[in-house]
Amino acid sequence: MEYMVKRTIPVVCFVANFKYLYKNFPRLYEQLRTNGNYKNEVLVITTLTCPTFLIKYLNRKNNVTIFRFKKIKFDKLTEKSLLDLKVEVNRHKTKNFQWHKLYLFHTRLKKYSYIFYMDINMNIHHDINNLLKKIPNDNLLARADGYPTYKWKLKSQFDNSHPGFSGLASNVNLEITNYFQTGVLYYDTQIIDIETLNDILLLVKKYPFSKTNEQGILNLYFIFNKNKYRELIEVVDDRVSYFYWKLPNKEVIITKALTTKNK
Repeated sequence: MEYMVKRTIPVVCFVANFKYLYKNFPRLYEQLRTNGNYKNEVLVITTLTCPTFLIKYLNRKNNVTIFRFKKIKFDKLTEKSLLDLKVEVNRHKTKNFQWHKLYLFHTRLKKYSYIFYMDINMNIHHDINNLLKKIPNDNLLARADGYPTYKWKLKSQFDNSHPGFSGLASNVNLEITNYFQTGVLYYDTQIIDIETLNDILLLVKKYPFSKTNEQGILNLYFIFNKNKYRELIEVVDDRVSYFYWKLPNKEVIITKALTTKNK
């Protein structure tokens, strides 16, 4: 089988549709190669029909591999529940493609030993190679969503008005504050087995009221079902490894924003 041929060097990976690849991939690819000083293979997960030939750098000659998967769809009851969430902004409606990130746990990715995933709208400011050396042995590493104060609770990721919320709360501890973001994930593909993706999809069906699409569900799976989540190393080379904002008095290797929070 294809995934039995392992590539042991960590692979940087992005998941995006054509719109976001076209807007962000050339910028992020250049940052990865220059600021990030990353010389190895890049993996892009996208749709079956994405016209990747229209996107700068997105080709084999730039050591970019493309994996294509069909759109993730849910049964009618699950879909209705997700569409009817009592939230100010329904991300299932506005950012539906985020569910495609579940393909990060498809067995096809076992071709690689380690995956370093970043959202396509991240920014890379400094060398990432020493961060990649912090190998996630049989675990998934990510930044806690509430870092650095850890005030937010996992229950914030779910619609507590949904009839199924009380059942979820009785099955797992939704009061924990060390649940993770899915903007940056670094994991050992040993955590993927033949049933992993299907089991995650079954969790969506069982608890179809995640306000943050895949984020709430992946926390349930990797914290409670598998106990594989560990926090991403905080500091590498005297720099913060990843934070949403830039910091006024500290360099950050990867950020989502280009400004400090106070600006």
